[in-house]
Amino acid sequence: MEKFYLVLIKKDGTIVHDIFATSHRDLVDKYITKTEAMKKNYFMATFSPIDGRRLDDTSNYVLINSGMYYPDWFIGEFKEQVMRDLKEIINSMVVSGRKKLLLHEGVILTNKTVIEEAKHCVIFGMYDNATVKVLNHTSEVRDMTDDAVVEKMKDGRKITQMWGYSKVLEMHDYSKIMKMFGQAKVGQMFDNSRIAVLKGDANILEMADEAEVDRLKHMSSVDEMRGHSVIEEMWDWTVVEKMFDHARINFMDDDAKVLEMYDDTMVEEMCGNSIV
Repeated sequence: MEKFYLVLIKKDGTIVHDIFATSHRDLVDKYITKTEAMKKNYFMATFSPIDGRRLDDTSNYVLINSGMYYPDWFIGEFKEQVMRDLKEIINSMVVSGRKKLLLHEGVILTNKTVIEEAKHCVIFGMYDNATVKVLNHTSEVRDMTDDAVVEKMKDGRKITQMWGYSKVLEMHDYSKIMKMFGQAKVGQMFDNSRIAVLKGDANILEMADEAEVDRLKHMSSVDEMRGHSVIEEMWDWTVVEKMFDHARINFMDDDAKVLEMYDDTMVEEMCGNSIV
């Protein structure tokens, strides 16, 4: 996963990290003093699994220096201890079992974990049928796969990436999914919820209200569009089965297809072999 997990390694062995940091600059500005910055007694790095491996498997993690070279003090037993400490940080994020609430946490969910509600959290990965019933209050999921499930997304929550057989049952308010692919599925989209890219065999069962999808590609599909829902672009062999109310598609190309249109639905522009 890109930018997982950002750390600063200090000369005294301290590992500076924060689950909400989105850049090394965040860590430097918050945790490094002016004196430390002048002496440069630290280096910036990313602790991340190789080759897209699972986030909960620390045996496949490597430390990637963001600079040109490692400092001369990062050797021997000191280096080995830092690596052990880094693995312990990641292991402490792994959650399994059932929890009523996640609050201000950074976690990795595994082993059929069930979370009733997540508030102000970063869920870095969901695996092994893990379920979050309500994703709420500035929480986000970075990576969903296997048979992971989010039952309800509310209040502008975000999922960065869904793949495998992962599912979101309901999207509400201004919730957002950045990328869906593989066999990923969304049950219902309401309000101003949005999906940026839908590709592969990914599927949406129903779009309603002012829900929006920016781009459908490959074999992805939407079963029903209702209300003022919008698809900006459809490409390749994508399919919308039924459109109702004021649903709209702005652009269709390649072999994209709409099977049935009713009420005041509209397709603005069609190119290639697209069909209505």
